[in-house]
Amino acid sequence: MTQSRKGVKSEARVIEQYCSVCKKTFDMEVVEEAEKNDVLWLKCPGCEGFLPYMIESEEEEENEVEAAGGGQETAPEDFSAEDKENSLEYDKAMTYKIDDIIYHRSWNDYGKVVAKETLPGNRKTILVNFGHQGKIRLLEGEG
Repeated sequence: MTQSRKGVKSEARVIEQYCSVCKKTFDMEVVEEAEKNDVLWLKCPGCEGFLPYMIESEEEEENEVEAAGGGQETAPEDFSAEDKENSLEYDKAMTYKIDDIIYHRSWNDYGKVVAKETLPGNRKTILVNFGHQGKIRLLEGEG
């Protein structure tokens, strides 16, 4: 049993999550749930910071992606030479539009923006369907 920040005892739950401060993926303890049960707060064991984790069923996420035109998987060969030439290099400080083609230098991979969302704290993300990496949520407009 652990005690959350609200003081309510609960069974320890952990979720695997990437910490952008530590630049590592950890099993993070859930320390608090929002009242609407749509956000979990996780504590990073590395930097001991708190991160929001959006609760969304896989079915809801798939429906959102399909509604945004991103239901199909993207293969590397789906990107033409013109797509690659006109792609935007990913930078978390930039903002993107749905259907933009993005090049992620770290992964040497191209992807198409299929959805956008705003997280608590007005943090913005894009869902990108990459040729090799699959569907990945990336930050946008963080500067």
